[in-house]
Amino acid sequence: MLEADFALFNVGRLVTAAAGCHPAAEGPVGVFDRGALAAQAGKIVWVGPMDELRDAVRLEPEATVLNTHGRTVLPGFVDPHTHLVFAGDRTGDFYRRALGETYAQQLGSGGIMQTVRATRAASEDALLTSAFQRASTFLRHGTTTIEAKTGYGLTRDSELRALRVLTRLQRLHPLKIVPCFLGAHVLPEDFEGSADEYVDELVSWLPDARTSAELIDVWCDPGAFNEDQCRRILSAGRDLGFALTAHASELAPGGGVRLAVELGARSVDHAVYLEESDIRALGASDTVAVLLPGTTFFLGSDRYAPARRLIDEGACVALGTDFNPGTSYTQNPQFILTLAVLKLRMSPEEAILAATINGARAVGMEALVGTLEPGKYCDLAVYTAGDYREIPYSYAMNLVESVVVAGRVVVRDGQVLDAAPAIALAG
Repeated sequence: MLEADFALFNVGRLVTAAAGCHPAAEGPVGVFDRGALAAQAGKIVWVGPMDELRDAVRLEPEATVLNTHGRTVLPGFVDPHTHLVFAGDRTGDFYRRALGETYAQQLGSGGIMQTVRATRAASEDALLTSAFQRASTFLRHGTTTIEAKTGYGLTRDSELRALRVLTRLQRLHPLKIVPCFLGAHVLPEDFEGSADEYVDELVSWLPDARTSAELIDVWCDPGAFNEDQCRRILSAGRDLGFALTAHASELAPGGGVRLAVELGARSVDHAVYLEESDIRALGASDTVAVLLPGTTFFLGSDRYAPARRLIDEGACVALGTDFNPGTSYTQNPQFILTLAVLKLRMSPEEAILAATINGARAVGMEALVGTLEPGKYCDLAVYTAGDYREIPYSYAMNLVESVVVAGRVVVRDGQVLDAAPAIALAG
């Protein structure tokens, strides 16, 4: 029999997000009615019908046993696009947009640079404290892994400081974090009119950034960086062993999507203003299209990413919050599922897969997280719902009751129980 130090049982609907992992799992998201799960040393060792648990698993005397009383269980969400480390706030931007100011206008009159000034002025410990609090909010909403970007320092020292904050946070908090270097967020005020000079500087920072970050990102859009500048940054990053991702086609059509695909990027994010050639390129590639409908919603736009065309073309589509102070101030992936159904025309099953296993693919973590199947971390959330379809339906609510990370209960009744890290991540 399998040994286990954690067991989850009496699950009304256990969503594995791994269709085909077991003959009894049903439908495209691999659901067990009256399911159960067992884990040892943080990794899942068994999943299946509850009636088979006793014959398959022997629990250790001090094992943790969690009875969900017929609740719904999903894998922990994997958010592939967040901006976790920043200081200050941008409430003023939000209200000015509500009165008609555009985001493009805000890029020229303050916007991101307002956050840059506040972040540069904050101490490392202050940034860590706020990031820690935000990490706990992600956990409370059912997210157990995030990609977290720099990008609000835009100097060598402040960008490396943001990476140190993320490294320290991984050691202090159970949320799994994939650090991403986004020195090419926007052109800082210090280099106004000298974008190529800034790119030269940024490329020189990359060897130091690589010691703490696996991913490198650029923003390829009007008001940010052009295609040639992004190619230079991404190519230099790839030569140093970075995996690649890109913000692209958020504000207008352009060459960023095709550039990302050409360079073998793990993901291209936003992808709102797509040409047919962009859609075909994504459909024929392994690059994940990370869609961020919360950003479109928060900006008051009616132009959402063409998710149906991407899915029909065979592209892998993921969903993220784009949590940031200016354009998507939410850490609730359940609301993103609602927007995916209403605005992106995705089925609830497509949305759940996009927020779990496809998010994991976008950040290179698919072998470890994103589904509930043997060999992966036991990261899951218990919802006060009888069926997973109630989660997008109950819009802007938080239905999470409990969260488990690496086989340990870290959230119960909406409260984070333990700030200690569940595992030690390499790097």
